[in-house]
Amino acid sequence: MKQRVISAMIGLVILLVVLFLYETFVFNAAIAVISAIAVYEILHSTGYVKNLFVLVCSVLYGASMPFYDTVRTIGSSKAFFYVTLVYLALMLGAMLVKHQALQFTEITTAVFVSLLVPLAFSILIYIRDHSGNGLFYTLLACVAAWVADSAAYFVGRKFGRHKMCPLISPHKTVEGAIGGIIFAVLFFVLFCWGYALFLRENGTMVQVSYGSAVLIGAVCSIVGICGDLTASVIKRQTGIKDFGTIMPGHGGVMDRFDSFLLVVPALYLMLRAFPIFTLLA
Repeated sequence: MKQRVISAMIGLVILLVVLFLYETFVFNAAIAVISAIAVYEILHSTGYVKNLFVLVCSVLYGASMPFYDTVRTIGSSKAFFYVTLVYLALMLGAMLVKHQALQFTEITTAVFVSLLVPLAFSILIYIRDHSGNGLFYTLLACVAAWVADSAAYFVGRKFGRHKMCPLISPHKTVEGAIGGIIFAVLFFVLFCWGYALFLRENGTMVQVSYGSAVLIGAVCSIVGICGDLTASVIKRQTGIKDFGTIMPGHGGVMDRFDSFLLVVPALYLMLRAFPIFTLLA
């Protein structure tokens, strides 16, 4: 327990430093490090990819993703296009050279993970660069992913009676999930209310759609639960307890960011469809 608390405190300090430097290159670098470790953990810890060359290339490719304006420029960014082309060529070459030992499924898994995982994290950079409220929305993603998860744990321990997915995650309960969603929605509304006050105090008049806040909070927390369950399925299928050991007492990066991977894209899409803030003339 002590080790878990110490790891959490260190992680919190690092998170606060990164958020303090949100508008700088440091944030891109932090997303790159998280992406690289996440790709490594999924491919290596699960045993999906055993070839060292494929693993290293995939980790490096994933780490490069946050340095493009990826969400906006996929298909038009020359750098992204050429780096992806080189990566795919290396994967094809590795499969041809090591065709007796390297399976096609190993290559496709590596490509799938090293593209989609960093892309999901990189949406945070797109939100920062193309939204006047980027830091606030990043905090909302943290709320949806981690507040819902923590609330579900404590509510489930106190009131949990009905197992939600016993074959996937035996300790998760329906009551815990509902509690997590409710707490996430409440935090969403409080965050939006507080941020609107902050904007008004600084001379920016906005209208807050609390209906959008409730809807987005509920959807993102549900998506976060799905992300957590998906990670649990992967761990059960591969026979591992945690994705890594980089955070003693907590596991690996993917053990902390599993729900985050789905929450960030969901938050981005929901904000596009249901804006929370409207500027007043």
